Amino acid sequence: MKRAFTLIELLMVIAIIAILAALLVPVVNKAESAGKKANCINNLSEINRALLMYADDHADVIRGLTNGDKVYFSYKDSMGPYLSRSGADTNDTVFACPSDDFNCSDPKIQALLPFDPVNGPSFYRQPATHYSSYFFNGSADGDDDPRAARPFSQVRRPAEMVLAAEDSGALGLSTHNRKQPYQFNNALNVMSFVDGHISCIQIYWNGTTGFDGIPGLYNPPGGYEYEWFAD
Repeated sequence: MKRAFTLIELLMVIAIIAILAALLVPVVNKAESAGKKANCINNLSEINRALLMYADDHADVIRGLTNGDKVYFSYKDSMGPYLSRSGADTNDTVFACPSDDFNCSDPKIQALLPFDPVNGPSFYRQPATHYSSYFFNGSADGDDDPRAARPFSQVRRPAEMVLAAEDSGALGLSTHNRKQPYQFNNALNVMSFVDGHISCIQIYWNGTTGFDGIPGLYNPPGGYEYEWFAD
């Protein structure tokens, strides 16, 4: 005659399953996070190559649509031919980091982009960012601004000069290691550089909250792997 499980044995089996599930969930989450970061790195690698190809065809610089156009986000509008794109760009996956799920309706997030309204989920869903999770490290053509918008051949440290990066990197946020939902020091972000390499690195934040303290406005102290401006 078959013997049935006792209540104690059944509870032990349930407990073991619960322990295994608790051990597996962090592993699965970590693998999912790593996959999203790899996707983001691939996106930025494509964008980086497109920017360099564009510069090869345009006197070694990234031009604005007009002399007064700050190309942080509008650069995207010129990249279509270099990414084999010709259609609508509001849902282009190469410009959408899969981990970019920031709440742009949060007043503290909105305060980081005070010049254009943002609302709803994700930077890449915003007209203000030209529907992109990534920005170009350059200003208007006429500005005296020692960013990557100058001729690339004049960049003295191309392995350190940021070419393009996640929007969160310039704001003091982190897409991939969100220790808190707002600004914090050493936030991890994927960045591309004038020499063509891509890295996920720590971004320095000076502790000033809001737009006035966003990292994209100042170079980090020594020991960091990047610079926004040439000195």
